[in-house]
Amino acid sequence: MDNRNMTLNINSETRDLSFDEEGILELIFEDITTTQCVRLTLQTWKGEFFLDESHGTDYDRIMGRHRRELDNDLLPEVFREAIFQETDVVQIDHLSAELNDKRHVTANFSARLLSGRVISSEVNA
Repeated sequence: MDNRNMTLNINSETRDLSFDEEGILELIFEDITTTQCVRLTLQTWKGEFFLDESHGTDYDRIMGRHRRELDNDLLPEVFREAIFQETDVVQIDHLSAELNDKRHVTANFSARLLSGRVISSEVNA
């Protein structure tokens, strides 16, 4: 197991750190770490993280007052840019994104990693 690709598990529903039954922080490894990194990037507004304002998804381009003018190609483009912020992702095999209302978006993706393995997830933001 490669300990360089290890991190704390963040619960996808509560967005809090996860603990096991004994109260010990849960760790995740390898592809699960990469999947979590992509999910967190898609759930973060670009500019929200003060230590790296280029990190996150550029929701300003697709949400709010500009929504009526939204080009159908823009939504996947915004999500592709966000997914490729994770350096282990080399190819996006599938991406679908849908604006549910004025404030929510759902994205489904599968992506190929440098290792050749495939990750996939659904993200609601």
